[in-house]
Amino acid sequence: MGDAATPLPSSTSRSILIFVLVILIIPQVLLCEGDNDVQYTACSHSFNCGTITNVTYPFWGGDRPHFCGLEGFELECHEDEYPILEHREQKYGVLKIDQHLHTMTIVRMDLMDDTCLHEFRNTSMMDSTLFNMTPAVKSLSIFFGCLGTSKNISNEFECLYNDSRKSAFFMDENFLEREIQFDITSCIISINVPVLQSALHDLRRGESLQKALNQGFNVQYSDQPECLACTSSGGLCGSNSSSSSSSFTCYCCDKPYARTCNHPGTFFW
Repeated sequence: MGDAATPLPSSTSRSILIFVLVILIIPQVLLCEGDNDVQYTACSHSFNCGTITNVTYPFWGGDRPHFCGLEGFELECHEDEYPILEHREQKYGVLKIDQHLHTMTIVRMDLMDDTCLHEFRNTSMMDSTLFNMTPAVKSLSIFFGCLGTSKNISNEFECLYNDSRKSAFFMDENFLEREIQFDITSCIISINVPVLQSALHDLRRGESLQKALNQGFNVQYSDQPECLACTSSGGLCGSNSSSSSSSFTCYCCDKPYARTCNHPGTFFW
């Protein structure tokens, strides 16, 4: 004797099931149709500047208050052309942000228009705890206040140093391997600047140092695993500015939560 067929739900059973689902779902919908939480509304705005648009967490600035992002990720729009990010009192022009790969292409603003510096500082991003250099980034050394070689070499240029014109040089390990070298000990000061590997290739082909530096360099910022859970629940990622550690906060349409939105009536299968 074969197995008995499973009876289909009656129309009454189906009606009860639909009624239960409606009771569970409607409070969720109604909850977010009224006045949304102030912080949730504020963090629904994105940062836009020039060609860089729709930037969200962990960045903040412009129409996005500080609690919509993380400390160290404030953006300022420079003359409606490009964003500026400041890190350890050093400003960087932001050329590109890839929020899927969590990378940025940035350039030192003090080197954007002139390779002759007034303040000689290493690049603060090179030892950052917030940002990491990508594998495509290499280090370029620039030496200032040097004695000239009296030879026409591609990596030599002149800068005003202490009111007098002196030679300056740039190099990476490949320049050091060349036959024409100079006495590093004659230089007064040097800095290290990150550049793209492709920019180094351009320099070796005779491209100017200024154009190579203006390509910027790539950094990766930390992926926030909590943010994915928050957005999947309908929330917007931010931080609790009242906490000493600026802990992660998930801003939801009714109120903030620690990790995910937990609205009454919400259920999971």
